[in-house]
Amino acid sequence: MSQETKQAVKHSSWLLLGIILLGSSLRMVITVIPPILAPIQHSLHLSSAVAGSLTTIPLLCFAVLSPIAPRVSAKIGTELALLIALVILVIGNWMRVYSATALIIGTLMVGIGVAFLNVLLPALVAANYPTKIGEMTSLYSFSMTFFSAISAGVSAPLAGKIGWQMTIQIFSLVALVNILTWFPNLRYNHKAQPEAVTESTTPRQSVWKQPTAWMMTLFMGLQSFVFYTLITWLPTLMVDRGVSANTASLLLGLYQIASLPAAYVVPIVSARVKNQFTLLMCIGAGFVIGIGGLLLPIHTIWYFAIICIILGCATTASFALAMTLFNLKTRTPQETADLSGMAQSLGYLIAAVGPISYGTLHIMLGGWNLLMGVLLVIALLTIATALYVNSKEDVFH
Repeated sequence: MSQETKQAVKHSSWLLLGIILLGSSLRMVITVIPPILAPIQHSLHLSSAVAGSLTTIPLLCFAVLSPIAPRVSAKIGTELALLIALVILVIGNWMRVYSATALIIGTLMVGIGVAFLNVLLPALVAANYPTKIGEMTSLYSFSMTFFSAISAGVSAPLAGKIGWQMTIQIFSLVALVNILTWFPNLRYNHKAQPEAVTESTTPRQSVWKQPTAWMMTLFMGLQSFVFYTLITWLPTLMVDRGVSANTASLLLGLYQIASLPAAYVVPIVSARVKNQFTLLMCIGAGFVIGIGGLLLPIHTIWYFAIICIILGCATTASFALAMTLFNLKTRTPQETADLSGMAQSLGYLIAAVGPISYGTLHIMLGGWNLLMGVLLVIALLTIATALYVNSKEDVFH
């Protein structure tokens, strides 16, 4: 973001805590589901298609609502929009345990809430901490990954002790605390301000007409496709290869915990260096080793642990870089929101294809090797699109 726009708006002293807690809700209420999908399906008598939709529904919400979120924020204010999103998320997550219908409606509400958080968090950081974009993105990315690791790692063992219903509801508590601590931020509820017009000012350009924005959208979509496909089906793949369900849940938690350093370091590093080529090569190597490793006939727990560590680092690094690039490749908070809205809208539409298509194809093919081979190709295409974005100075100029 250019120097002339690095003017922070006034904000509450509670905002930093609020941003960290907002980060916790980005994935936690989604990653809690895959390890306990079997008891949910059995208890509510769900078909495989409906069970698979529990991951796909939030992604479709991201796709539909991402371009709407900046408009709502501009009309009612970013801080108020985020509060409403949190309330919708908590209500949806709490209610979705009571019946099959409530599960679908509640998951839809969770998707609506997280969709707004996804889009508005980068814009919130850009407006309030314009000179600390890397550090602030690191904080909420770290929070997102940490709480996602907890929900993925403990959900299956916890569900075995207290039931899957209470397990899901417990993960509403962090968002509830976030709501209670967010109210001071409403004193500084910011709406988008019209840009000052000068003789040198050019008319605002549509993000939908920018080639770099489209490549950024592909990067966001493909990296999300890889992540959500792995997070949904990696436990099943490991169980199919002889790992117990509880161990698979713990390994999924390891996947998330191992990615914590990447969640914190990548935004800071990418904000401080002008060229992210080396970082992208490291992420690409992680994809090749991690996904390629799933093609080998090695089925020990320790081997899967190493694969989970590598994939956790690679997928989280790619997501953290994408979130940071929304800021680095734009010059104003409104441009950041527009790019974030476009990239996450179409990007999550691409991502939504992953979990449901891989579930269907696995049933048809009866194995995982071909599917993992295709996923490796998609991961390499992810790096190719990111390299294009990296080569451009700015999306709009």
